[in-house]
Amino acid sequence: MFIFNIILLFSWVTAQSNTYDLDFTSVVKNLQDELHRLKIQVENLEESHKTCVSSLKSFGLVPRKRLLLPENDQSNHVAFSAHISSGFTAASLGKGHEVVYDVSDTNIGNGYDNVTGTFRAPSAGVYAFTWTICADNHGEIIIELVINGRRRGVSHVDSEITNDLDCSTAFVIEKVNVGDFVFIRSTSAGEGLLMSDGRARWAFSGWKLF
Repeated sequence: MFIFNIILLFSWVTAQSNTYDLDFTSVVKNLQDELHRLKIQVENLEESHKTCVSSLKSFGLVPRKRLLLPENDQSNHVAFSAHISSGFTAASLGKGHEVVYDVSDTNIGNGYDNVTGTFRAPSAGVYAFTWTICADNHGEIIIELVINGRRRGVSHVDSEITNDLDCSTAFVIEKVNVGDFVFIRSTSAGEGLLMSDGRARWAFSGWKLF
């Protein structure tokens, strides 16, 4: 009886082993079939891609590769913005005097001096400069942008005729060398009141483009 039980146990173990072998073999075969199917899909996609590229070339459209831009070097960034804190008279500015924008709002690169009103370029490049001037009632003045002693832009406000407020904004782009001086200067004595308050401000800004 004992020997018979041993034989039955051996037969059961053998049957289970065969079942596991069959299951494992089935799994392997399924994986192989799936890999073969995926390989066919990849080949079809590659063929479709070649066909699309060929069609684009026939129309003169060639797909371009993406260009990765270099990391931005912030050490070369330059930008400033300043304004005048309060209104003043044209007589107090006078003719041929540099305008001092006493409140420095932004000064990346430390090129602007709010004591003298002068921007000194910390690095060479192409810069954009803009400035705004405003005249109060009966006010008039002509202002110019000066780079190393040369006039590079001019603007004019005049409210004396209409007894109203008037503002003017100008914009220039200039190539600037290291150490070049840029400032705003009056070209006429002007008249009346000049406005720089909560309604509108005299402002001077610049930034390096490249």
